[in-house]
Amino acid sequence: MKVLIFAAGVAVGFVIGSRAGRGAYENMKHKWQGFSESDQVQQVKGDVKDFAGRAASQVGDKVSEAVGKATDKASSKLDDLTGKSGNGSTGSGSTGTGSTGTGSTGAAAPAN
Repeated sequence: MKVLIFAAGVAVGFVIGSRAGRGAYENMKHKWQGFSESDQVQQVKGDVKDFAGRAASQVGDKVSEAVGKATDKASSKLDDLTGKSGNGSTGSGSTGTGSTGTGSTGAAAPAN
């Protein structure tokens, strides 16, 4: 990012400091517009957008899958620590909350 800012500064310095002044600026501007509006560049832009959209979708699917697996694994570990089974009488069996504490937070039930 710093390199891009530096390059932009050099370009501005060139335009401002050049003897040709406005003429050099207009020449660079027209060349850039011609390049950026060319059919080949527009095709590449479209291809990159499509690729990025597909990649983002795939990454989102993989992240969702990984979160699901991690949640299942953490739930299983919590059940192991609390001595509950996944099909216990508490409904879901995965929350492990109650008045006696879960052991995973280090909190213990107060002594009466």
